[in-house]
Amino acid sequence: MKKIIAGLVAIAAATGFAFADINLSFYNKLYEEDALVDHYDDDGTGDSDTKTNVPGLKERMYAEVTSGKVDAMVKATVALDDHDDKHFGLQGELNDWYIEFRPFSILAFGMHTGIFSDGSLLPVYDDNLYAGNIGSEGFTVSITPIEALRIGVTTPFSFDGDYSNGAVNYLNGNEDDGEDENFNIGVGAIFTHDLFEATLSIQDILDSDERQIGAYLLAPGLFGVYEPLTVGAGFAHAWGYKGAFSDLISVGHVEAGLGYENLLSAWAAIEFEKFSLTAEVLYNLGGDDEWVKAMGYNPLTYDSEDGFFGYDFYTGASISFGLVENLTATVTGKVLLDTTSSSKGGAETMLFGEFAVDYDINDNNTIGAAFDLGTCDKDWAIAVPVYWKYHF
Repeated sequence: MKKIIAGLVAIAAATGFAFADINLSFYNKLYEEDALVDHYDDDGTGDSDTKTNVPGLKERMYAEVTSGKVDAMVKATVALDDHDDKHFGLQGELNDWYIEFRPFSILAFGMHTGIFSDGSLLPVYDDNLYAGNIGSEGFTVSITPIEALRIGVTTPFSFDGDYSNGAVNYLNGNEDDGEDENFNIGVGAIFTHDLFEATLSIQDILDSDERQIGAYLLAPGLFGVYEPLTVGAGFAHAWGYKGAFSDLISVGHVEAGLGYENLLSAWAAIEFEKFSLTAEVLYNLGGDDEWVKAMGYNPLTYDSEDGFFGYDFYTGASISFGLVENLTATVTGKVLLDTTSSSKGGAETMLFGEFAVDYDINDNNTIGAAFDLGTCDKDWAIAVPVYWKYHF
């Protein structure tokens, strides 16, 4: 595979179609990650149950090519799994992709291009908050008038042929079902300096029900004061209720996230040669009453256990340390809390713990295994993810 890809790059470089500074990244990951055991508490009904599961086997490929004129990436997964405890089948998913074309050094056109602020990162969860994105899953035009500044204008829409609400960005302000729909457009800017990165994004400017603004700051080396430490922080305000991932904690059926109208976020990472510590936090300033009201319920009578967006506080931390040469151990913990509920009882605290080891066989091959435990009141789930990854 490596020789084939290298050959294709060499052929392109030998033609007039080639671009300067071509770089190729690739990985092939064979893994399983699903829960082995799910325990459902009876909750006073007498229906307590423990279910076992044979995890599905997944194969993921990722390839990204960057050059002076064109960047492109694709990530896809094929899964072999049982769908009713008897019948196994193959299923594929296109996880992510993008194409960006730069006819001039200061101008770029992108499809399905996420341009995220580093300050919006959740390093333990391993993804960025969407409010820190000056691009979108639709079409984006960005300009770089000076080296430190990137300005994006984007129009979100779907590429999967889905015509459901939000998948089509209507120009004429009206959907097929007759409901009013404003044209969706977003703008944003990322300013990068040696000591910091600052980002401002405004999404869905014309629609007061969907508009969102995000502001984020990154301080690598703590503004140059202490090189091993990087800190990021931000704030997002949504005119309509938004969700900050539905699976901040996810092991089997023990899965939840949080929603917000006003969201504070922060993260920090400190790295040394044999040790690193990473932590992140999210806090919904309005509590879960925002979600209850947005869904049309009475906050005084609604039982927030019926909706995972009852959570308003999340934090996660991860510690990695080198055991011996090429062998790394990582301990991760996460907590989801309902700290401000005025509804009956509130959502039960959700906890997650993981111990993982990763071994670099050589420069191109890595294997790893982990033990995951998720709990919520008397419900719990266990997973034992394992993987082999070929990368270059």
